[in-house]
Amino acid sequence: MKLLVDAGNTRIKFVRLGCDPTRARGRPEMLERHELESLVQRVGQRPESVHASNVAGPGVRVALEQACRSAWGLTVQWQDGRCGQNWLSNRYSNPARLGSDRWLGLLGLVHRLQATDPAPASGSACLLASFGTATTIDTLIWHGERAAGAPVATFIGGLILPGATAMARSLAQDTADLPLAHGPLADFPLDTHAAIASGIAAAQVGALLRQVTLASLRHPLAPPRVWVTGGALPQVEAELLQRLPDPATPLDNPVLDGLALLAGEGH
Repeated sequence: MKLLVDAGNTRIKFVRLGCDPTRARGRPEMLERHELESLVQRVGQRPESVHASNVAGPGVRVALEQACRSAWGLTVQWQDGRCGQNWLSNRYSNPARLGSDRWLGLLGLVHRLQATDPAPASGSACLLASFGTATTIDTLIWHGERAAGAPVATFIGGLILPGATAMARSLAQDTADLPLAHGPLADFPLDTHAAIASGIAAAQVGALLRQVTLASLRHPLAPPRVWVTGGALPQVEAELLQRLPDPATPLDNPVLDGLALLAGEGH
């Protein structure tokens, strides 16, 4: 058994990877960051190895390393944008500086696309939008089946913007009269809560529409395909359904799928 850990900005997810080294199995378990010390007890049996992504800061990284070393004598195998480039070519100016959650999420998408029938057309754009504490919108170009070790896709770049909750909090904290809004979405809102909620959803989905448009202009062989994930997805889902030209596909736990892909290579 291998242990996969996704330490995100808000929560820590972990899952056990069993006999099949190519896919995370079972529903991920959740920990709050202050509960990290209970990870060893929650996991139970000693894993063969620990593969992890961390965007939660150095404190979480150190705590996880100490827990795995003390309990199991294991060194955490941290994954970042330099890993898995035989699957996905990374054009980031400094691959090590690309957020590991973004990179592993894209590897997770590549992992899913390998089993998709039909697979995307070679040369087409695939976008992954993750709506969380921050919103990230990343684009890869699909090459098709891997041959002679060549990558099956190329990451061509992406956006980072404040997440929906961060946008709402910034208005509540940095203005004198605006509330922390919770309201219905409307095309032409007639109250403050709806105006804020609709504006935030429009900004989130508008950024995604921008990338869809640019990807379709740059790679016109096939319409771009969009996958969406993240804990804040429900806050923008209605706007997505109305505005995207083609439906987006939900993608659960792509970071853990990316970790599973890399852990499977070392099997």
